[in-house]
Amino acid sequence: MNDSAGPARKAISFAALLRDLREARSLTQQELADAARLSVDAVSALERGRRTQPQPHTVRMLAAALQLRDADRMALLSSLGRAGNVALEMPSRKLTPRTPSPSSVEVVGRDAEVAEVVDALGSAPGRLVTLTGPGGVGKTTVALVAADVLAAERPGAVYFADLTAAAGPDDALAAVAHAAACAAGTVAGLAEHLAGTSALLVLDNLERVTAFGPHLAELLTASPDTVILATSRVPMRVRREREMRIAPLGPSAAEQLFGERLAAAGAPPMGREDDSAVTQLCRQTDGLPLAIELMAAAAARLGPPALLERIDTLTELPVAGPRDLPARQRTMAATVEWSCQMLGPAAQRLLPRLSMLPGSFSLDTVDAIAAADAADAADGADGADAVRALVELIEHSLVARADDTGPGTRYRLLEPIRRHAVETLEPADGEHVRRGVARWALRAAREHGARIRGRGDMTAVERVETDRHVLRLGFDHLVDTGQYNAAAELLWSVWLPLWMTGHTHETLAWTNRLHEDDLSEHGRARWLVARAGSNRIAADLFTTAQRAMRLAERIDDASLTAEAAIFASAAALRLEDFDGSRTLLAKAEVLMKKRLDVERDVWTAVHVPIGYGDGALLRGDRAAAARHWRAAADTARKLGSEFSVPAVLAECAQAARREGRLDDAAVMLATAAELSPQQDERPRTQLAGVAAAVAADLGDVASAQWWEGVAGSEPAPDSDQLGERFRELVRRAETVSGRG
Repeated sequence: MNDSAGPARKAISFAALLRDLREARSLTQQELADAARLSVDAVSALERGRRTQPQPHTVRMLAAALQLRDADRMALLSSLGRAGNVALEMPSRKLTPRTPSPSSVEVVGRDAEVAEVVDALGSAPGRLVTLTGPGGVGKTTVALVAADVLAAERPGAVYFADLTAAAGPDDALAAVAHAAACAAGTVAGLAEHLAGTSALLVLDNLERVTAFGPHLAELLTASPDTVILATSRVPMRVRREREMRIAPLGPSAAEQLFGERLAAAGAPPMGREDDSAVTQLCRQTDGLPLAIELMAAAAARLGPPALLERIDTLTELPVAGPRDLPARQRTMAATVEWSCQMLGPAAQRLLPRLSMLPGSFSLDTVDAIAAADAADAADGADGADAVRALVELIEHSLVARADDTGPGTRYRLLEPIRRHAVETLEPADGEHVRRGVARWALRAAREHGARIRGRGDMTAVERVETDRHVLRLGFDHLVDTGQYNAAAELLWSVWLPLWMTGHTHETLAWTNRLHEDDLSEHGRARWLVARAGSNRIAADLFTTAQRAMRLAERIDDASLTAEAAIFASAAALRLEDFDGSRTLLAKAEVLMKKRLDVERDVWTAVHVPIGYGDGALLRGDRAAAARHWRAAADTARKLGSEFSVPAVLAECAQAARREGRLDDAAVMLATAAELSPQQDERPRTQLAGVAAAVAADLGDVASAQWWEGVAGSEPAPDSDQLGERFRELVRRAETVSGRG
């Protein structure tokens, strides 16, 4: 009796515990079902004890949806008895029909991928699903967990074959036949063996035998009840195939896996300092589970903070990976090298060159570093070769599409791949990359600067923002090789968009790399203008801008003179020299009307009325300030410019906030909101971010949180509500400042 009652008690215990955990989080059954990607009937059946043996992936999804801590998760799993002990564990590589898999290691953060694979294979017999992704991302793990789920949910045998050692299609066919206990040596013979069995073939590591793809398609045609789940660093590229890319883990899952591997290695419990170091170390892994395991093994020996201190100086981690992994996966170097061995010569040459590029990069940058010049003309590289090599690297999961939201498609190397690839870069290749990037950076800066100053092209502003790290690499090479005037031209071309996107400190660091004694008069004038634009100290700004203006007048550059005069005027305002400010603005206005083609110098045409508005605001005439700013926006519209007066006012508001002029900052924000196009989300986000900071400075926590929501991902309020909120911010700021 006791034995027969045991399963019932376990089922009731699981049902009651699941219900208690759900209710403790104030979730309905429908809400839990939605979060766990289950049906509400399934959740109801589990809580009533009608389903006594939930599948492992179901338990994993419920635990994730409930956001269970370790103790609660283990309690839930323990209520299932032995089934619970393996519910979150990775199955063995040796699969047999409906036989529980022995325990191995816990799987973290892969419930969504497993569910997608199960859905794909469960809904379409005759399907070939190939899991692709970089080495170490966990393709085999996902495949084995999904296969374990399918083995329990569908009839038919499950066969696993590791094709790492296969040298060609014949070897691969022999390995698959052996796994399926089939003596046939042909596709037809294997299909006959599998006929009517609804078999699932799990084929691991197909990247070296992609020519086996057509044989798999033939097998599926001859055996339509069979499904194939493959893992490979590259797709098979056959028509029956559905490729599913396995992405690296997100930050939360990466830190969870890191912590679990630390604990498994016997590391002491982590403190607050360890938590911060783990977060930064996980960023170094870019979410690759293998890299996380290797990093955690080293951190368990050295301690996370100590490892973080040394990580940039280590070419390879001091602790190898688990011995039960294949040799090619015991270090990241071995994993990357395994992939590189399958690349063609052009892709092998391009990968280490790309590793020099910080952050993401565009296709134009790839062209620049791959282009033929006197140093590598024998390579015969051209734009088409560069694209083909890049596509090959993407297909082998060594380069990925970046998540940047700016204009144009961008690419990046995962950090563990980049760290290895840069170690293989030949010195001559490194010099070639720097030279190519410098040429590209100067050309791109000229184009972007002209489009921004001439047409107010906000897309060009975004391009400078996304490319700024690559532009800095080119700038540094120009300085390092003594091309000082070219470096000054690049700096002057991009300081404005960098200022508009909040990178003033970075721009000042660029200017500090140049010395005026090394520059021609034209180069010095450009350098001084850029230095004035990034200077926050009014007295220094005024002195620098006046020097730039006098020098620009001497070389008869009207555009530079007007730009410097506008800066000097802004500095005079901060020094409360209102008459001097108006005089300088008048000089810029005369130059604009008499010597400049305003249709090609929108920046000057718009900033003159913006400057007059700033002066009116500091004199306390807010109505006049708003009129000048509206005139600036009207000028931009009449010239057909995309120049964003609201974006400029947002930066001016940020500067006023830092100076403690919260009421002036609020007025700027309210006017900017009035001038913002309703359909353009960028100004709204920028203005809301500054408004949140102003509200926080005013001590209005509730309003600051509301503005943060507007700046974030919440749905945008309508324009009337936004307008009223900005006016309320002005009233609040005036009250605090004593002007209300």
